[in-house]
Amino acid sequence: MSDTIYFRPVIPLLLAFIAGIALGSWIPGYRLPAGFIISLCVVLILWLILKQKAVLILPLVLFAAVGYLAIQPWLTPKFPSHHVVHFRDTHPWEIVGVIDNRPVAARSRLKFILRTETLGAKKASFAVTGKIRVTVSGKIPRLFRGDRVALVSKIRSIRNFKNPGGFDYKRYMAFKGVRASAYVAGKRLTIRKRHTEKGLERLIDDARGSISGLIEKSGSTESKGILKALIIGDRGSISPDLREAFNRAGVGHLLAISGLHIGIVATGAFLCLAWLLAYCKPLLWHAWSKKAAVILSMIPVFAYGLLAGMSPSTQRAVIMVTIFLLTFLFEREHDLVNTLALAAMLILIIDPPALFSISFQLSFAAVLVIIYGLSCVPNPWLSDQNRMPKPKFLLIKQKLFSFFAASFFAITGTMPLLMLYFNQVSLAGFFVNIIIVPLVGFMVVPLGLLAVFLYPLSVPGASVFLKAGAAVLSPALGIVKFFAGLPYAAVKTVTPTYFEIGLYYLLLWALLNLRRTRTTLAAEQDWPDAEEKTLRIFLGKELFRTTARHKIARIIVAVVIIAAIADTFYWLNKRFWHDDLRVTVIDVGHGSSALLELPGGYNIMIDGGGFSDNTIFDMGARIVAPLLWRKKIKSVETLILSHPNSDHLNGLIYIAEHFDVKEVWTNSQTAGTIGYDKFMKTIEKNNIRLPAFKTLPRFKEINGVRLDILYPPVDFADKSKRQWWRNLNNNSLVLKVTLGSKSFLFPGDIKARAETELIANAGNHLSSTILLAPHHGSKTSSSGVFLDRVNPAVVIISSGWKSRFGFPHQPVLDRYKQRGARIFETARHGAVTMTTDGRSITIRPVISLPGLRVQRSGFRVDEPYQAKSKRVTPP
Repeated sequence: MSDTIYFRPVIPLLLAFIAGIALGSWIPGYRLPAGFIISLCVVLILWLILKQKAVLILPLVLFAAVGYLAIQPWLTPKFPSHHVVHFRDTHPWEIVGVIDNRPVAARSRLKFILRTETLGAKKASFAVTGKIRVTVSGKIPRLFRGDRVALVSKIRSIRNFKNPGGFDYKRYMAFKGVRASAYVAGKRLTIRKRHTEKGLERLIDDARGSISGLIEKSGSTESKGILKALIIGDRGSISPDLREAFNRAGVGHLLAISGLHIGIVATGAFLCLAWLLAYCKPLLWHAWSKKAAVILSMIPVFAYGLLAGMSPSTQRAVIMVTIFLLTFLFEREHDLVNTLALAAMLILIIDPPALFSISFQLSFAAVLVIIYGLSCVPNPWLSDQNRMPKPKFLLIKQKLFSFFAASFFAITGTMPLLMLYFNQVSLAGFFVNIIIVPLVGFMVVPLGLLAVFLYPLSVPGASVFLKAGAAVLSPALGIVKFFAGLPYAAVKTVTPTYFEIGLYYLLLWALLNLRRTRTTLAAEQDWPDAEEKTLRIFLGKELFRTTARHKIARIIVAVVIIAAIADTFYWLNKRFWHDDLRVTVIDVGHGSSALLELPGGYNIMIDGGGFSDNTIFDMGARIVAPLLWRKKIKSVETLILSHPNSDHLNGLIYIAEHFDVKEVWTNSQTAGTIGYDKFMKTIEKNNIRLPAFKTLPRFKEINGVRLDILYPPVDFADKSKRQWWRNLNNNSLVLKVTLGSKSFLFPGDIKARAETELIANAGNHLSSTILLAPHHGSKTSSSGVFLDRVNPAVVIISSGWKSRFGFPHQPVLDRYKQRGARIFETARHGAVTMTTDGRSITIRPVISLPGLRVQRSGFRVDEPYQAKSKRVTPP
């Protein structure tokens, strides 16, 4: 059994290590039991070795426990009393520290990680430890890694948008060792001391800066950004539009330093060194010229890896190339799969959080599927039976087949991960790769690498190679843009579940092994009868294994098909065949957004949240759209904009651009903002129906759910000319949604004056079960008379954590509590999902907090998404 498990020993140990890291991330905090398991396994393994018995699965248990323990410092750290986490969310501090990484410019901001040294307040300071992420805006001084700087800012907690299944930004930063953030204007940051010591990191930064400066003098703006990414791994100069063009065309992987680059460096270094060392007679006498070339080739390989930034894909390539060179040195057989597993193991031992890196997962998935796929699919122009020299045209066919197959397997192997993280699949990717990869990989990259290694010797010579690379790159960029601009070059996809991703890879494995089995059996039939007996003696075991694998593959195909059908019916039922109303108030920070899932799969989005500048953070792209994709939603039949303030509008722009939207409801009031103009252009471009507010029906029934527009009055635009209090907030479109005896009121940002007019117009029809707090819980809204008419059992407040406006205001909270309403805040509870069949309502927040009880019958506060406590049912 042990021989079977450890046939390729690194692979099972790697899988066990990965399982331990994953378990440690899912259920953290059990360090002592993990340590006990490690100790027990070590003792048992030593005892079995002394007894000369098989260790069986004990090494797997050991590596799983080690993996579990390895990830704990990032997930359950023990901070000393002087760590910066103890000084978050208080008052501004004078923070002194050393820049720990290369500062990255992003539009009008500069971001870097600061290794803190001291905090000061009122002319007193004290030593601290810990890292914070600093964002500098305004007039930014030139900064470098190692500079000691001082700045004045609050130290803020790193917080997530708390939505079901949303991106865990807090954990992402924790994996970088960062536990807090600070924002500062450039004028409030001073440089205490330049880092003048010439250490390795500074030398690397200087080299990157020099090469980057040389690239700036070569080619167009777009070509320069791509050249920096291809040569030194700096993607900061690539515009978002160009990056999206590469992704839509399916060639985004070219922007990462990978095996192609490292392989070119290793090959070039080996050939040059082997040629030079061939003139060294002592090495020739001892047959060491090529082995010496192998050893020396590792120096430029590691040097270039460091220069390129050592991303996960670069690390993987450097390790694999190094192992390949070592096998040549020691004259050992090279196993690609085992080498790949060893590269992954080394990376994870050094940096366990790398497992959760997108680039790590994409890089290893692509290479693994390429290696395995090529081993399973035979090259029709390559036969082991024919050892005779082949004509050149057959060699060309072999190379072309391998190139096309590798491109196909790379796309196939990474597709579910691209859908998981980017919700996009390029339909043009295979064809664009056939054109662009040779241009970039075999022309632009070699020219750029020649420039890098020539730079220390001749700057003009290096510049010539860079300009030549830029000249080749320009038409390549034109091809990428052409394909990216095609309507169906890429499609947005829903987010697959981990279960569905597992089914995909199982099916891929089974299909590859079905093909492999047929090829092996066919090869046996081609042998002459005289050799049949010898063949069966030597290959009988392999033929039996293949047959067994073929049977397993057929079973897996059948199981996957059945599971996929069941999964499809599950989502059809969840998406279209339900007869309840589901309302999710999304956590969008300071802003408002709510998703309504009506019976029969009809979807309505009321507002989309958003910040004032979508180029800094697009709420629709980062928060709202991913939530919809996780729910398998690609069509939102109706968008409703309460009023055109950015914290309600800007998140809808992306939804209108990338989802199937049939119509948009607004109060027809305009705003002179970039966001509003873009929203209107998107509506026109996508032929979305935009009825005038006066023509909207005052009530409408969709699949049993009644929608009532209660405000503003039809003639509010005329009244605005003589009533000073009518502004964007007070003109908000107010919507009431009703199913059976349960109702939801969405009042936008109306204030007390608008509430008074709304009461006069709607009267008792205002009464609602659930109220979304007007104007995020501001004291200018939620007047007593308004709350008496609405009489809500539950109030949902959509606002940011410790909002700069102070929302929700305490007097408003007191008024809610005085009327017995249960309060949920997205800043504290995260997104709140409410489900009703018209008779009762189930409320499910993302975050569990004490006292989840509703003071009226017909309600149930369900378990939160991340809670482990039991369900709380009110009396």
